[in-house]
Amino acid sequence: MHHIMIICPEDSPLKESEKWLSRYGFQVNICSTLEQANKYYDLPDFHLILVDQKILDELQTNDTPFPDTPPRIVLDSRPSLSTGVDAMAHGAVYYLPLPTDSENLLKHVVNVLEKANDAPPSTTVNKPTSQILFARTEKEEEALHLGDLDSNIIGHCPPMQSLFSDIRKVAGTDVTVLIRGESGTGKELVAKALHSLSKRHKHPIISVNCAAIPENLIESELFGHEKGAFTGAVSARDGLIYAADKGTLFLDEIGELPLEAQARLLRVLQEGEIRRVGAVQSSKVDIRLVTATHRNLIQMVKQGRFREDLYYRLYVMELLLPPLRDRGDDISILAKALLEKTCLKHKRPICEYNKEFNKAIRDHHWPGNVRELENAIERAVILSPTHKVEAANLKIAAQIQNDSSSTKDAKPTMNTSTQEGTTLDDYFKYFVTTHQHTMTETQLAHSLGISRKSLWERRQKLEIPKKVTNNK
Repeated sequence: MHHIMIICPEDSPLKESEKWLSRYGFQVNICSTLEQANKYYDLPDFHLILVDQKILDELQTNDTPFPDTPPRIVLDSRPSLSTGVDAMAHGAVYYLPLPTDSENLLKHVVNVLEKANDAPPSTTVNKPTSQILFARTEKEEEALHLGDLDSNIIGHCPPMQSLFSDIRKVAGTDVTVLIRGESGTGKELVAKALHSLSKRHKHPIISVNCAAIPENLIESELFGHEKGAFTGAVSARDGLIYAADKGTLFLDEIGELPLEAQARLLRVLQEGEIRRVGAVQSSKVDIRLVTATHRNLIQMVKQGRFREDLYYRLYVMELLLPPLRDRGDDISILAKALLEKTCLKHKRPICEYNKEFNKAIRDHHWPGNVRELENAIERAVILSPTHKVEAANLKIAAQIQNDSSSTKDAKPTMNTSTQEGTTLDDYFKYFVTTHQHTMTETQLAHSLGISRKSLWERRQKLEIPKKVTNNK
């Protein structure tokens, strides 16, 4: 893979080229100043630099030299003959105007890389040619890079590779997909990958969390309503399903959909028709449905809480997301990527991913999965010194140990063997039932290192009732 460095101001049109160059198979890094690039990267290790002329103007003002290697292409939003001649005289291979179209810039990038014979051996691979690059569509390129660091879903372990293989096979079809996995594993990211790789990618994907909408409003939100259909319906409104017409509808936590709404959704799937609440006439709608749940839907069918006919409509293709604890080295890869992302988010220098930090992460079981990992790393970055991230600031292993100690203190007669050899679900249930009378839902979620949504989901999964207030 060829490595390209882009150096440009935040408002430069050159910044837009980062995304599509990555899609064409290049590893792209971007910095806003030469000083920043030198601080965080070893520039000679790159195969090519794309630099905005504004950066060079600032360097000339400060009498700062630009490195001779690697080769560079200069792009200028105010191009002129004299500036171009000067840029070429100082070592630029090409001088191009900004903005420039992707095909023109890509042609010059490929020409430079093909002429370069001194690329670093450690990163040299088969050089891309313009014929190969232009033969692939953006969707094909995105499909090839599923799991890589520059994609939305990172993963190299066998279960994730199997998932990516299934995504590539399913994305081009219109079949209904059911995504199953624990809370925080990235079900919505899978839905978005399916959409972006599908023939519907130019149309919207509408994501709906069925658990987040009050039961009395969910039919109106999904299917729309007529004016006067109920109190407060002061005007007619299209629903979210209609908004997804020609695109993809993603229903997260489909198991929380009320039975009445399930019947309406079944008609959408069977007839391709949607009828607003309070309406007489139906409208045609063309959607691709993707759903997700952490629940056992077949068990809900047996209990009469989920329609059997809808279940078999949804269960055409199933994609399984493995929990983070079963993904091996992916945990470290994800943690490194999230650490860099979080440092950039909080405008911190990129911290070194050290062995102590990695050990703390690998020793934890991550009941909240990737979402919990992301929260823990953000916590560590905020609490740690500027140039170093400390494992203790993850607040994970120590937190569970402290929680266990506090529960033992609160219940001195409790047999300590109940904390040994039990599953994470057992511990979760024990901790919540023990503390929910003295802690709010927010405090419970924070103590467990998960979000309130995750707490609610696990309550549902483990059938843990909320505390009951006695009225005296």
